Amino acid sequence: MGRIRNDAASCAAPRARARAHDRLSMLYEPQVEQFGIALEPCGEALAGRASTDDADAAVFVYRIDGCCVVTSHRVLVKRDMPFFEQSVPGLCVCTLSRDSLALCPVAPPRRSRPHGNVAIFGDGAMKSDRSILRAGTRQDATSIMLLPRWFDRLDGRARHAARALMEEPGDTCIGDTAAALDRTMRALTPLFGGRLADLAMLHAHTGRAALTALGWYLERTRAEAAAGTREQRQLVRSAQCHVGINLDKPLSLDQVARDLLTSRTRLCAAFKQETGESLGAYIRRTRMERAAELLDNPRLDIAAIACAVGYPRTSSFTVAFEHAFGCSPTAFRARCGGALGRDRFCP
Repeated sequence: MGRIRNDAASCAAPRARARAHDRLSMLYEPQVEQFGIALEPCGEALAGRASTDDADAAVFVYRIDGCCVVTSHRVLVKRDMPFFEQSVPGLCVCTLSRDSLALCPVAPPRRSRPHGNVAIFGDGAMKSDRSILRAGTRQDATSIMLLPRWFDRLDGRARHAARALMEEPGDTCIGDTAAALDRTMRALTPLFGGRLADLAMLHAHTGRAALTALGWYLERTRAEAAAGTREQRQLVRSAQCHVGINLDKPLSLDQVARDLLTSRTRLCAAFKQETGESLGAYIRRTRMERAAELLDNPRLDIAAIACAVGYPRTSSFTVAFEHAFGCSPTAFRARCGGALGRDRFCP
């Protein structure tokens, strides 16, 4: 895998630094302001806490060399609130709570965990996103966000891989690689059992996380190329990612195909061949599994959960849920809890 050059000089020119400063600030300042947090210096970090009617929130931010930001936040949402995020071109590696993973632009895993879900995704363009944070959810995450210039310190092969990964649909990472990334990121933040980091630790851990993510991507790419499924797998990941971040919206097969700039026939055939499941069944299952997770939260009423998974009418949601789990959402909440019920899903 790539090697990192010693690099205090690699983020150099003053004008470039000023532009990088603006872009780095965009990655955390708008989000922090929405929780009413004023960040103050704390060692190498900026840190702050706030408690409002909307949420209790704590945040740590590290800025590194004008081309990397590490953010860590722990948020308990008290009432539904709109949330706006600004993204810039770059690569993000993060470890998230289940509630935060649901807002992340990645294909949702078949089984998420309360904490320690690792996602890797890029942004090829600057854009803004709006979502709703639901009352009672825990929006916990630690993220390493690398601007494209960060990768100038790597060798050519790794730089090429990084730029390719930024353009791909986001994905979750599992197994030993996910566990290693989770440990690396948690070590940087007092919010999740780590400690305040000095510059040497920040450079070491961000470099390790970036190279681990790129190694994961290259291995996946080699395996798909060897199997001759690379292009098809990319299309399926794009569909899974699109579904995951649009569960609260109508998702007809024709609309998904249009959004992905392909034909319905090609998309459905590729999805069935790669996953063994039809795209329609995948959408229904993903909606219901997310609903089961949300039912673990007693502060969310059934109508809010129905809307969150794409059912404006609670009655339609109840019928779909009963078909999937064999009981009503209310009975599921009272008797089953989360994981027990999800294991009984019937497509």
